Amino acid sequence: MSEQGQRQGWSYLDVALFLVGIAGLAASLTILWLGMRAVLGVGGFCAEGGPYVITQHCPEGTAWLIPLAVFAGLGSAGLTGWEGSKLGAPWGGIVGLAWPGLFISLGWNFLEFAFFPPEGMDGIQLGWLIPGILFVIMGAFPLIGFLPGGKSWQSNGSSATFAFADQEDKNVDLAERRTRLLNDLVDHADVQPNATHAAQKNAADDDLVSKLERLDALHRSGSLTYDEFQKAKQELINGGGPA
Repeated sequence: MSEQGQRQGWSYLDVALFLVGIAGLAASLTILWLGMRAVLGVGGFCAEGGPYVITQHCPEGTAWLIPLAVFAGLGSAGLTGWEGSKLGAPWGGIVGLAWPGLFISLGWNFLEFAFFPPEGMDGIQLGWLIPGILFVIMGAFPLIGFLPGGKSWQSNGSSATFAFADQEDKNVDLAERRTRLLNDLVDHADVQPNATHAAQKNAADDDLVSKLERLDALHRSGSLTYDEFQKAKQELINGGGPA
């Protein structure tokens, strides 16, 4: 290792920021849920400020806490998604739980107050029952994707894993693999000692063509860079190569 601090994938700072995003998102959803319950408890509508006479004031703190929770929740969701994508699956998909968490919790509030309205309101409140059902449906269907076996929990194979890997070590492994490939390509086949000169020439030509075709296939597949391909091709044509 050339530098102990050089890491691949994610760092401890990424984990810390990811946890900050999770905490902010949870706090925002909780404030929205409690704020909505407070507003529903006074009849579902309220107002603060303005030039008009207010018939129903908002519960203390809800007028500024709810808008603050909305913006803080959006920022926390962005931070969670950004840092979670560095950690890899399934952590990158956790931010998607914010949608069902928001709509199911708010839908629960609507349904509860629809059947058990505050004092002064009688019977089932259809104005809260219908949005409550819709909110629960909007949150429940996306939640299916996060159940065990859902797509949100499947790794795509390219995500970072929970192992700090040194980039220099990975580069060395890749270089060694490419070197072995090149050595295999330019390693000439043994020629029988009793073969005639013509037979030896034909065998060498066939072997050269075969190796050039294999070299071209490796280059097209991305296993060899353009410079490595040109170098190996020239060595084959010149009849030389690594021992």
